[in-house]
Amino acid sequence: MRRRSSQTDGIDLPELHGISGDVGENRDRLFDFLKKQRIALTYTEKIAPALGMSYGGRIAILPGQSKAEEFSTLVHESAHEMLHKAERRTATTKVVRETEAEAIAFVIVRAVGLETGTASADYIQLYHVNASLLAEILEVIQQASAVILAALESSATAETMPDAELARVA
Repeated sequence: MRRRSSQTDGIDLPELHGISGDVGENRDRLFDFLKKQRIALTYTEKIAPALGMSYGGRIAILPGQSKAEEFSTLVHESAHEMLHKAERRTATTKVVRETEAEAIAFVIVRAVGLETGTASADYIQLYHVNASLLAEILEVIQQASAVILAALESSATAETMPDAELARVA
């Protein structure tokens, strides 16, 4: 779950809105990928201050984000959908889940040519992640990123991810 820092109480969080650039057809391709995965997408103000939420088969996005920010948020929440189903969710911590999702978003956003500024690094630092944890989850990040990138490269040929592929990623 990603949150706006300006709408929370307490110590100011780092500004997470550093995503910019032209998303191009990648936004529609990501929508196609989600549709093929049978993941519903809704826009709602009710999740504020969160920018996005994953509910297991459904993603909610806060309206009003730039296309680049929305794309990054949607990839982040898509990663949760891919990796953090019931059995794996209970086997990982929130720190691991958020780090995986944001690292995948970073890889995809950079791969499609968007500028990230320090948004992803700032978000991951909120969870006090160290290099050791990143090394432990690197394979999961690489595999899930490859699945999403393949869908973006050719949404016309991207099919529903087989259960075996999901199991391998998770």
